[in-house]
Amino acid sequence: MRRIIARITIAVTCLSILLPIALAQATPSAWAPPQPINQECCAAYPVPIVDPWGQLHLFWADADGYIWYAKRTGETWSQPLEVIANPGNSSAAGPDVAVDQTGKFHLIWRDGGAGGALYYSSADAQQAGNARAWRPPTELAPQALGAAIAVGPEGVVVVAYTPFQAGESFAIITTEDGNNWSEPVLALSRLSAGFTGGSYVNLAIDAAGGLHVAWNSQVYPGGYPEHAVFYQKSLDGGLTWSDPYDPDPLPAEVAANANSNFKNKMLNVAVGPDGDVHLTWHQYTGSRFHRWSGDGGVTWSEQEPVFPDMGAAYNGVVDMAFDSGGRMHVVASRGAIWYRTWSREGGWTPPELVDATSADWHHHRVAVVGGNQVYLFYPDINETGILWYIHKTVDAPPTVPLPTPTLGVISAAPPSVAAAPDPIPSSTPTVNAVPLADAARQAPPTRGDQVVWICAVAPALLLVGAVVVGHLMGNTRR
Repeated sequence: MRRIIARITIAVTCLSILLPIALAQATPSAWAPPQPINQECCAAYPVPIVDPWGQLHLFWADADGYIWYAKRTGETWSQPLEVIANPGNSSAAGPDVAVDQTGKFHLIWRDGGAGGALYYSSADAQQAGNARAWRPPTELAPQALGAAIAVGPEGVVVVAYTPFQAGESFAIITTEDGNNWSEPVLALSRLSAGFTGGSYVNLAIDAAGGLHVAWNSQVYPGGYPEHAVFYQKSLDGGLTWSDPYDPDPLPAEVAANANSNFKNKMLNVAVGPDGDVHLTWHQYTGSRFHRWSGDGGVTWSEQEPVFPDMGAAYNGVVDMAFDSGGRMHVVASRGAIWYRTWSREGGWTPPELVDATSADWHHHRVAVVGGNQVYLFYPDINETGILWYIHKTVDAPPTVPLPTPTLGVISAAPPSVAAAPDPIPSSTPTVNAVPLADAARQAPPTRGDQVVWICAVAPALLLVGAVVVGHLMGNTRR
């Protein structure tokens, strides 16, 4: 009998280990119905991020100077909370977040529009929903048009920002602890005095610590309109930089019209799990394009249209994220939400319309959780101010997250713990939150998850039952 109990214990232990894997390896699913994350106006600039333990977190800004936070818990989201109050005089624009190997979030944002101050704060990921856990905002630069943040493989936090100076592109600052920051190092620039680094800066760091920066130029000193897009890389932590690379040079007649806003914009950069470097951007024609490099940004593929018929809508980068199989997932919008994937072997899949709801979609983002769970985020910034998400499972191997650590408890914060920022100027528009009138968006959750559980659990239970019966029969014969 003791042998039977021991073997049953082993079988149950194996079941507890294999069951989550079986669930994660379930057949790829269709998109779940779109669901709102917030219920109040006005969400913008969503930033999804996955911590070292596989948990999905989401930050966004509102029109009143606050940065909000929510966490994915099971099949729902935690209650959205205000965790940061912008100390400046306007809204918190362009937030960006990175997480280090210890699970600390590093958050930056700009004070309002063109040329506002650049701020930084940090908190442990497991305490991110507690406003008391966030360090007081620190000013990193007196003015910045755009900024991005990332953490290198050695734990160094890197910030790239455009200092809004004549003829200068972007600068790099670094820190190891969030307290002591390096002096700004200006990147190599080929801009004339009539241009400056612009509003869109994106930063990626490869496994060897190489820095990859995508940025745009804008007219100086007016700061508008945008003009061209460039990519640069550094292999020594930002001390020296490659020459600016324009992935899509403008035709001479288009470049000559400095007053036209129809130029190439919103260059994005991402590094895949195999080290490939990817660029996406909006072309002056309104199409979205892509190039990739298999040698770390030295040589590049031919440019390919990603969403060729979408039309001009400068409402956010073509965002990129990678699953555990190395496949790239991208999202874009123009009155609807579009998605497709890319791989070295198969190239591009056909564009997929995932949400046909017509709204003023901006700042769309994509994230991959657990290796095979794809999430899309997209706020309707001008009509309702509501932030929506949609998700599905794809056919990629699941990743096993690390155990979540146990942390010390910080006393719970009262509802309005974040200090109120200065009032928004009266010119800031007020938007009433009105739920989108689309019955399909209110569809209840499907029963797919229940089917997955049944299909995954039943064979495992049969296995355990067979072990028990077999041993009982063997014991009876003896």
